Amino acid sequence: MDSIALDEQTERRLDKLRAAVRRRTGQPISRAELLNQLVEDAYASRSEVVDMFRTSQAYVADEDSGTVYRPERELVPGGAEQPDE
Repeated sequence: MDSIALDEQTERRLDKLRAAVRRRTGQPISRAELLNQLVEDAYASRSEVVDMFRTSQAYVADEDSGTVYRPERELVPGGAEQPDE
């Protein structure tokens, strides 16, 4: 498997997810296992994942509160959906 660089916030979130899995299942999980499962889940709903990138801002942070939310998105026209397989 190739290595990828993650920013500090993403690494912390990944480790928090790993800890939650370990707490709730009693089973340890490696970063690679967790990332593999996340990719599998995202691949199963890839249309939703693609839609997140159809606008310049998939998520927006409120400057006052710091709350991150997903605004209503306007989808840009695209070509016909093509299978990825």
